[in-house]
Amino acid sequence: MKKGFCFGLFLVIAAVSIFAETNMLKAFEKSYKEKESAECLDKGLKKMGINILKEIPDENLSIINFILKNTHEINIHRMRGENENEIYVNEDGREAVYDKNGKLVTNSWNKGSFNYASYDKPIDKFNLDIFPWMIWGNAKDDPTTFDERLYYYCMDLDYGIQSYIFLEDKSVLEKISFSDLSDDEKKVYHLFNYLIFNGKYKVQLCEENIQQLQDSADFYWEYFYQIMDLIGFKSN
Repeated sequence: MKKGFCFGLFLVIAAVSIFAETNMLKAFEKSYKEKESAECLDKGLKKMGINILKEIPDENLSIINFILKNTHEINIHRMRGENENEIYVNEDGREAVYDKNGKLVTNSWNKGSFNYASYDKPIDKFNLDIFPWMIWGNAKDDPTTFDERLYYYCMDLDYGIQSYIFLEDKSVLEKISFSDLSDDEKKVYHLFNYLIFNGKYKVQLCEENIQQLQDSADFYWEYFYQIMDLIGFKSN
């Protein structure tokens, strides 16, 4: 990102987090058995102890919306060592992935897929494209696990968070009211509010910390690793 904050590879998938709640990996470990993604998300949020009826501050909603708008599908098409894949998305939703030699990627885990929503509507994007992919993969013969897919998604989420941290003009953030959201939208916002603005974090993503988050890679990673820990990933 703008300060060269590189996402360090986590070498351990921890079954237990430092947090008391059921972590995200544990909550969704059997998600592939679900038939409906909306029902799967609902069950997972309940297992994680997230109160979906609680109102989320408008400021948090605006920040989450911006972060997800900037969480593009990059690393999720570079899984299992294909780090130089390039992704191209047509306006009509068609997607193609090319390897470092310019050849079309056709393997089931990194190949392009059809996009039902755009980044202009990030909650729809998560509900219609990202979350179903997390649950069931890119194809029936996709060998990756939920853990793998979530990990690579977090690599993209990292860039979305950094995009917000380095956003100079915060007035461009879209104003969103919790009362105007549908139930499905509220559930997605609750998931990311839990991960991004968790009250138990030692380092918070707040205006008072923005300058230090910009200036110090160590401070930023102290914040971001809290998210990874809460999800269920833990570094050595």
